[in-house]
Amino acid sequence: MRALMFLIARISIAAGMLIILSGCSATRHVQLSNLGFTRHYLDGYQDGCNSRKEDLNTYLEGFRRDPERMKVEDKYASGWNDGYEQCYADNAEYH
Repeated sequence: MRALMFLIARISIAAGMLIILSGCSATRHVQLSNLGFTRHYLDGYQDGCNSRKEDLNTYLEGFRRDPERMKVEDKYASGWNDGYEQCYADNAEYH
């Protein structure tokens, strides 16, 4: 039970930090790196964010993501999902 509470708290903190961060994706990438996110997470975040920003093109061309890494690297998959959702929130006023 304690481990579950710790995990929930950690996820909440990470989600909160993603919401708080603003600016362009290059700046966000540096900020996330400085917060200690892993290389796998950062790669996924960048790919997910790029997929959302290129939403109209990705419909025809496919998302920018590594299917192999999505299956085996939880950090990459988590980063991709966070990047995709966060960049949508940042650009929602333009859609």
